[in-house]
Amino acid sequence: MNIEQIDTSKILISLCDRDMENYNVTYESLGMRDIRSRGFIKELLHFAEDKTGVPLSGKRLLIEAMKYEHGCLLLVTVGRPSYGRRYRIKCRSGTYTFRFDSAEDLLSCIEQLCLSCSRLPPSSVTTDSEHYWLILHSAMPDKIYMNIIREFSSFFIRSNVYAVSLLEHTRLISDGSAIHQIGMSLIKR
Repeated sequence: MNIEQIDTSKILISLCDRDMENYNVTYESLGMRDIRSRGFIKELLHFAEDKTGVPLSGKRLLIEAMKYEHGCLLLVTVGRPSYGRRYRIKCRSGTYTFRFDSAEDLLSCIEQLCLSCSRLPPSSVTTDSEHYWLILHSAMPDKIYMNIIREFSSFFIRSNVYAVSLLEHTRLISDGSAIHQIGMSLIKR
């Protein structure tokens, strides 16, 4: 773990995979909703405050995380960021990415989706050496849809950046309407 002060209001914390393993935290689980991650982040902030002398307790913080090859970088900004005026979008949009541990899980999920849902969102399917990935390119999917996918998938994240990275670094199996294309061939059998 490396902690360095960039300026009076910014601290950069670089973590290696081993640091994250010691706290049983992954980049994907990093956030304030996960209890382990929350404790890990609070402990990191205490370390950073002690090392740099920048007061973090009781301050408004912006914590940005970025994954890299051997770990994760955290940029901590103290005080209100100067991004100008912020607007919130009421509709939850984004790209949803689901990981499947086997082809059988992915194909069973796609078959159930085709049999249960009338409207299928735009989607892509990719693979790497270990997993299969289903990427939904749409706004918030229906609850029925999400329940079926979560039954078969082992991991899920809502992030455009993560999806683009997967599309660049994995082998594309089907793009555009992957669920429809694969599902129709499964149902015809």
